[in-house]
Amino acid sequence: MKAWGGTMVRLKDIAKKANVSVTTISKVVNYNDTSVCSEETQALIWSLVEEMGYKARRMDKNGSSGGLPAYKLAYVIGMPNYALSGTYTHQIIQGIEKEAFRLGVTMAFSCLNLSLYTPRSLSDKLLEMEVTAVIWVASSDDEYFSLLRQNNIHVVVAGIEQELLPDDIDYVGVNFYADTLYWLRTAIFNRFDQIGFIGPSSQARFEAYKDLHLLMGRNYDPESIVELDEYDMEKARAAVVKWINKGYRLPEVFFAASDAIAIGALSAFQMMGVSVPDHVKIVGFDNIEVASYVSPGLTTISVPAFQIGVHSVKAALSKTKGEHEYTLHHIFQTDFVVRESL
Repeated sequence: MKAWGGTMVRLKDIAKKANVSVTTISKVVNYNDTSVCSEETQALIWSLVEEMGYKARRMDKNGSSGGLPAYKLAYVIGMPNYALSGTYTHQIIQGIEKEAFRLGVTMAFSCLNLSLYTPRSLSDKLLEMEVTAVIWVASSDDEYFSLLRQNNIHVVVAGIEQELLPDDIDYVGVNFYADTLYWLRTAIFNRFDQIGFIGPSSQARFEAYKDLHLLMGRNYDPESIVELDEYDMEKARAAVVKWINKGYRLPEVFFAASDAIAIGALSAFQMMGVSVPDHVKIVGFDNIEVASYVSPGLTTISVPAFQIGVHSVKAALSKTKGEHEYTLHHIFQTDFVVRESL
């Protein structure tokens, strides 16, 4: 971008003068797409580009501009509290930023609160920032994905549950359902009879918990389910306090859908005089940094969140460069980390 009238020229500046969308400007200027508007409008756009001194990136199919790399990435987070230091999502972000820095790739934009953007406004913002690929660490939404796809912005989903993703979206993460099923069976269900659950019942981790009861010929007790809508520590603590006050019988073990939920539950039990692990045991999911520092230390299913961030950058660049046309699913292994809460 060059100065025009003392300011930096942006795609939306050209779009405003041409009376077309930022999407149209980007496709004409950066991708030489002649199908999006009339020849007359294309001529107007190019005259404005010259007049205003905008330097187009003119990306070719290999993601290059004039033979020089022109890759710009972005990442999208669902909610601001998910990106707090030490959280699961923050570990993914650390991997993303470190790998982008190592490779000399520009991280042009970050969204820490998806609710602030409609699919159109987010797509226009990414086009304005000349982003070539976005790493998505938020709930899946095909309306966003479809519009980004139309605008030649590649999407790599990182670290979230992948079951509801469109078939053509690249994914880097773990198999939440299969790994939950495996670790619960080998480390929990083979040792204990009464296992409770704390977390969202709409996610794969609960489905694995429920299905494992069926596979082992058991019935789970609905009263041992503490339902939550989010992976939030404070809300987990409040929900568990409310559950305790109802006088329900404690299971032998609670499986929490995330470490944040498990730590919130641990705080609630301590506040209500319930000893962990003497009265009830707790197992989390993620292995965030603080899991080893709480007392008692949290037993958890460990997810390599940092490496997920690193490989999501590699996947985004690979697709942008045209190195593969197929959909990529890079699935990492998890591990079971035993600490004092079990």
